[in-house]
Amino acid sequence: MSETLYKVLDFSRPIGRQSFREVISELDGHSPSHKKSALSEGQLKTLIAAIFTYGLHYDEVPKEQRELLLKAILEDKQPLFDLSQTFGRHLMNNLGNSAKLQMEALKNIEYDFKRPLSNEPLVDFVEMELLDQTTSYRKWEYGRFSVVYMAAHLSKHVGWESMEKTVKEKKLLPEGYLKSLGKELENARYGLDAHEQLLLHLIVKAKLWPKKTTMADYLLAGSITQQHILGLSLRSEKLANALVNAIERTPTINRRRGGPKL
Repeated sequence: MSETLYKVLDFSRPIGRQSFREVISELDGHSPSHKKSALSEGQLKTLIAAIFTYGLHYDEVPKEQRELLLKAILEDKQPLFDLSQTFGRHLMNNLGNSAKLQMEALKNIEYDFKRPLSNEPLVDFVEMELLDQTTSYRKWEYGRFSVVYMAAHLSKHVGWESMEKTVKEKKLLPEGYLKSLGKELENARYGLDAHEQLLLHLIVKAKLWPKKTTMADYLLAGSITQQHILGLSLRSEKLANALVNAIERTPTINRRRGGPKL
């Protein structure tokens, strides 16, 4: 069986951070209908990132809630949607030459920012050049990006530096510690869903023992994030508090393996 080779994403290139609301604010001075026949590169990438995020997550939302999902993305109402938008921007930085030319041509099409999904050539481009690879051979990269992003998002609550110091000083074994942490996260006191427990477990593993984290772990993290990003965002503070408390209750002493007990 032949193998298809591809380049792993390069995340070192700078990306824009212009929000959809900022683009609308710019257009308000030009067209009351929010229609524009030519876009700047930054405006186009913001529109693409928003459509990409909607396309990545809309299958996981009931049909009657999809309009609200799009509105939440466009209005930056949920912090974790930035995770997928940022990943989409990195994808754009890593496009091949043919796709780059296609994206360049898209700058000169008239767009209706009031109805972003009505821009068919752009939606087709997002599906073929960004979504297809994210949901197939780059799914693990999306998962790896997700756990890194989530760890940073949780850092205002979780003392990662202190944890890393503890792991190093006490030479904690990942198998034992992660098993104990997993059991603690299952405790009813936290009220976590099974996918939330698993994702927090994977985030801790990837943060403290990155060399022990496998592609299968990242694939699983990517699936959870794709399917549950809205709920994760709505409950992000609850997840942070639960993880902090679970870490505090998880023993940081390696269990003895055989031999006499003291």
